[in-house]
Amino acid sequence: MKIKFLIIFFLSAIIPMDSPSDNDVTLGSWEIKNGIFIENNDEETNIARYNWNIFYNMFPKRITQRYIKKLVLMTDGEDEKTGALGALNDKNNEWQLVLDPIDVDFTSKDQTRISQSIYTLVHEFGHLLTLNHTQIKPAKKREQEKGEPYVTIEGVAVKNSYINKFVNEFWGGGLLTEWDYIQRNFCVTEQKSCLEKLYGLYKDNYTDFLTDYAAESPEEDIAESWTAFVLGEKIDDPETIAEKKINFFYKFEELVYYRKVIRKNIRKYQ
Repeated sequence: MKIKFLIIFFLSAIIPMDSPSDNDVTLGSWEIKNGIFIENNDEETNIARYNWNIFYNMFPKRITQRYIKKLVLMTDGEDEKTGALGALNDKNNEWQLVLDPIDVDFTSKDQTRISQSIYTLVHEFGHLLTLNHTQIKPAKKREQEKGEPYVTIEGVAVKNSYINKFVNEFWGGGLLTEWDYIQRNFCVTEQKSCLEKLYGLYKDNYTDFLTDYAAESPEEDIAESWTAFVLGEKIDDPETIAEKKINFFYKFEELVYYRKVIRKNIRKYQ
């Protein structure tokens, strides 16, 4: 069975940076200190600096200064993994941003490529918002228990965190249980079977998700929904769960403000 994802650019959220795939080529890495790009002698420094300046000026500086400590350029070819966000420690308070400069290319004359580049950055910033140490409490716990806060790779969600509220509202009715079963029985051992099962989860619940990629995990679901919230408009009288997920973020005054800031900053590229 061949899996065809609905979005042509694959957005990877958390990839183990010490275990890249055979197709990944690291182009360089750079320190970020309080939002300032630190120069080095890596060949791709100019493009790295350029991409960092775009990211830094697109999003609320208080958050990027606080959390992003490293920028990595890595490529696996065109239209595969376009970006990633990885924790640098087990406290969830230092993160590295990974971009594929072939896919995230704001110098392109192709407006579709520009739109995809914006999408990638907004998506990854969504992970930063929902997985940082104010949202996820580091813990070794890995099993999800009924009635308990959502358990992620990074730890246990704070009760009033965005992702815990999101999961409680949209991943009930056995959906989280089914997803957890797929993770335990298919995703640990064989990637192809994992993707097939997750795509099946999407097809069985397609009105719940904005994209098929969102069904990969609650973390990806909230990041995809956040991206639609930022780049799209509020849905009047939402009919599907997917549409309700877009409106979810309007409950939070600070996120509405972030949306306003980001939309203003991306106008120059649209």
